[in-house]
Amino acid sequence: MKPLGLPLPMFLVFAIVILAGSLGAIHYLIVHVLLRRPFGDEPAGALPGIGAGGERRPAEPPEGGAR
Repeated sequence: MKPLGLPLPMFLVFAIVILAGSLGAIHYLIVHVLLRRPFGDEPAGALPGIGAGGERRPAEPPEGGAR
């Protein structure tokens, strides 16, 4: 019997890819969306309105613009 009509090695690769993608999506939602942690290659405070520790700060006016 072949699972989902696929040869066993191909089915195992399919299952591992689905599992890895699900773990990646769960990690992204928890760490980067809910906890608001930046990615490792972003400098601290790179996101507008978010400080180095993830705290919100007031938006700064653009340089040379009206205040």
